[in-house]
Amino acid sequence: MYQFNVKGDMGRHHLSISGASNECGISTSTINRSAGKTFPPKVKLSQGRVAILVYQVEEWLNGKRGGWQ
Repeated sequence: MYQFNVKGDMGRHHLSISGASNECGISTSTINRSAGKTFPPKVKLSQGRVAILVYQVEEWLNGKRGGWQ
């Protein structure tokens, strides 16, 4: 199972798009294109801030590729 390290990146529950990109080894463009489809959906935190839930990124890293709630 993947061990997640989110120190300094929006606390324990969210990852920025660039943080998720670094953790997953894929580009931000790929994340934006596949968010909500094969990659976890983006969550709007405020008017100018979007993030992805850490537990969903962990699920993606462990093989889940759809069925996001």
